[in-house]
Amino acid sequence: MSDKEKFMQMACEIAFSKMGKTSPNPSVGAVIVKNGSVVGKGGTGVYGSDHAEVAALKDAKNSGADLNGAEIFVSLEPCSHYGKTPPCAEAIIKSGIKKVYVPILDPNPLVAGKGIRMLTDGGVEVEMMHRFSPAASDLLRGFKKYILRGRSFIINKCAVTLDGKIATSSGDSKWISSEPSRLLVHKLRSKVDAVIVGKNTFINDNPSLNIRPEDFDDDARSVFSDGNIRLSGRENFLIEQLLKAEPDPSVEPLRVLIGMPDSIAANCNFFRNDNYVIIAGERSYSKAIALNPAMKDMADKLNLFVGPDSDSDEEADFIFRVLKEKGVMHAMLEGGGGVNGAFFNSGSIDQFMYIIAPKVAGDGIPPIRGAALDKMSDSLFLHDVTTAMIGTDLLYCGYREQYNFEMM
Repeated sequence: MSDKEKFMQMACEIAFSKMGKTSPNPSVGAVIVKNGSVVGKGGTGVYGSDHAEVAALKDAKNSGADLNGAEIFVSLEPCSHYGKTPPCAEAIIKSGIKKVYVPILDPNPLVAGKGIRMLTDGGVEVEMMHRFSPAASDLLRGFKKYILRGRSFIINKCAVTLDGKIATSSGDSKWISSEPSRLLVHKLRSKVDAVIVGKNTFINDNPSLNIRPEDFDDDARSVFSDGNIRLSGRENFLIEQLLKAEPDPSVEPLRVLIGMPDSIAANCNFFRNDNYVIIAGERSYSKAIALNPAMKDMADKLNLFVGPDSDSDEEADFIFRVLKEKGVMHAMLEGGGGVNGAFFNSGSIDQFMYIIAPKVAGDGIPPIRGAALDKMSDSLFLHDVTTAMIGTDLLYCGYREQYNFEMM
């Protein structure tokens, strides 16, 4: 790997480290180099604060670096418009930096090549590093969907038996996958803005939906030691970095419950603080109130959004409006077969991350209870597939759409 490639790799790694903390902005990394040495680096901050390029410029300034003639490596085209902050391209021009390296154009129509033009018009040379376009794109799938369609990027995570069950017929699911695989789930939770479950998961599991690295011992962590896990299929930068990462307990994704429960236990983990929403259909809400009149008074105190009923395009639109209002760009769907099926039927699942354990249930609950198909040729074909062995389990990752990144 050349020095240029090492610096861009570093920028992409910084971008990954910021995932889950920047929405609805994309997570971006920037590295400033002078005479072959790193003099500044930074990543996107929380929404409304510094973008990666400005954070790196401030870092370089604090170190006393002279940026005249310096170079900057950025994991995404610098922005060219005024939003919550001024254009990053303008800040780069003013800094004295002479060259910018970029792997991918910004999918935001407000930028989409305009940042490159602003830089070149300002006398700054730009080089596209196409070798890193796939890696950068792996970090941008969620932002691309969010900025172009106004909808959250949905990752369906499931642990399944070899014969495709997420629970026995009685509903028992603890535990299908191994401890290392469950540790990987906590790593992923650190990188999303919300975790979504359905009513049955809420009732049966009393889930906390938080990040708990303390639950896992050194044996579970040792599975992820350098060189222990190798990817097959597509080289997915997001998965590569996820395997190396530590779960970040400081991140607490928004907890999202689809469906109105008939009752709420006093020791319910879901309601331990105010970082949650319930999104329920009118029939689900009315049924819960009819079965338990005491729920009416409780419902008035909940973060509750009541909209259209299930299995309708209107319901999907309503769910995504609520998620957008909450600033959710990436969401992990950890629901049961029913809620997974509702998202699947509406075409709303973007990424499938299935952990397949070497167990055979013989009977049980499928991961997706979707609409019936007459022909196998009508099934969803996944793209950009990556697999890896996590101890005794198989991680299988695929996407609804093949990522088409813009190049110059």
